[in-house]
Amino acid sequence: MDFRYKKDYLKCFDRYPREEKELIVSTDKQIRDYYVNHSASYGLRIKKLYQDGKDKIFEARVSDKIRILWVETIGVAVFTILGNHDEIKNYIRRL
Repeated sequence: MDFRYKKDYLKCFDRYPREEKELIVSTDKQIRDYYVNHSASYGLRIKKLYQDGKDKIFEARVSDKIRILWVETIGVAVFTILGNHDEIKNYIRRL
């Protein structure tokens, strides 16, 4: 599996303080491990939000206020946006 990051995701990452960045990096590692081991901890709460043909949109929980959204296609996971629940919901509506 190849992992890529969109510019919007990286911009969102830059706006968080150092402590939350550490949580985000840790969650990112857990998501990568999920693709290797095909199991995730309960706290990560990976959810498939939408599927359109070969594209699947997933969400994972960094903390009770921060979520990561990524799109999985054949052999590639693209981390798309990082934000709170409302920001994720608004992004999905725009799709």
